[in-house]
Amino acid sequence: MGRDDVTDEAILAVDGGGTRTRAVVVAPDGRVLERRHAGGSNPYDKADWAQTLTDLLHDVSPVPLRAATIGLAGYSALRPSSRIQDEVIRDALGPDVGIVMCSDVEIACIGAFADGPGILALAGTGSVIWAEDRRHPPLRIGGWGFMLGDQGSGYWIGCEALGKVVHYLDTRHPDGAAFANLILRALGLPVDPELAGEALLEWQRVQDHPRSAIAALAHEVNRLADEGCVDAVEILERAAGFLAAQVQTARARLGQPLPWSHSGSVFLSRTVIGTVTRLVGEAPCAPRFSAIGGGAMRAARLAGWKVDAAWLERLRTGLSQD
Repeated sequence: MGRDDVTDEAILAVDGGGTRTRAVVVAPDGRVLERRHAGGSNPYDKADWAQTLTDLLHDVSPVPLRAATIGLAGYSALRPSSRIQDEVIRDALGPDVGIVMCSDVEIACIGAFADGPGILALAGTGSVIWAEDRRHPPLRIGGWGFMLGDQGSGYWIGCEALGKVVHYLDTRHPDGAAFANLILRALGLPVDPELAGEALLEWQRVQDHPRSAIAALAHEVNRLADEGCVDAVEILERAAGFLAAQVQTARARLGQPLPWSHSGSVFLSRTVIGTVTRLVGEAPCAPRFSAIGGGAMRAARLAGWKVDAAWLERLRTGLSQD
């Protein structure tokens, strides 16, 4: 660090999702001083989530932290269970840091619209719609978790694919054989229906993180869709239908056609993003920043820093090296 680059304080942003957790330390001028990565930190399906966060944040900053924004999957200040998340972060960062806790989708929305109004459709392991119009409290549509909803998510897509497999194994209808065999092969399981059933049950039993393992199948479904697999396309189009309907619900409840954007691995699918675009009736805004960028913006605001175009450009440059 050159003499002109010396700083005596910084901010921290954390984006804790179901699959990956990221942390960045940012200087007052927008430079990224430190980047860290770890596994998922969603307390709903990661038994080691607290240790993951504790290890990630140990001695995270080379200078004292003035403020931190921590966006975590499953977090809500209104839920008693989130108090444990508060405690883990406070223990890791100490009493002198100003901390804002929020959900990971909230900082993803801030990042996507560079702190402006908009609707973010997030679909990764889970799914949720987050809308901000800057006049009313933020609006959440969906995000009910895998037991109650998560339609259109990677987990939902994986369940739909496995549902087709088990339907074939039950019925042995030849029309279902081709897709079932593709999914079984992707899992490294036998395609012989006399063997596949017990193998699939054993696969399910040995997964350390079953929800994540099932959600990972969404990548295979997307690959098959790109190759023209009709069953895979049908699953992804239905997933997109759920997500598009939730974007439209957010617009209806807010009474205004806010622009929409997207985040999460499901939106890497050309089928999904194309179908949502068609059903919503307009193309999405390209996300201006990732969730970790949104977290940095909010932490900078908490610290009282000036966040202008130059600051944002330096932040963008630093995050692009991640």
